[in-house]
Amino acid sequence: MNLIRQYRTALSFIAVVAVLFLGYQYFFAQPNTDVVSVETNPDVSSDQDLVALLFELKSIRLDNTIFQDPLFQSLHDFGQGLVQEPVGRQNPFAPFGGGAPTPPKTPAPPKSAH
Repeated sequence: MNLIRQYRTALSFIAVVAVLFLGYQYFFAQPNTDVVSVETNPDVSSDQDLVALLFELKSIRLDNTIFQDPLFQSLHDFGQGLVQEPVGRQNPFAPFGGGAPTPPKTPAPPKSAH
């Protein structure tokens, strides 16, 4: 009983929030609708639209005469080459020193005061 008195404000707040949430769900929430629906008769027209779109894409021809244009030919590449960097360690997480991993340090026992 002492615990309830100690946390009375927090428990009251939680109860009010729970009542408000349940009221919102009851009065304002939309009814649950099925997320997944199954078609019994597949729409054939959508398949025909897809096939028509694929034939339209297949008929596209690209004109590459822009590459022979003197203006395109006058463009210069200002890119910079990558500088070769030295390769690091094989395993960057391996301990330094090349030997076996060092065991963790154990704290020294406390000194007794005499």
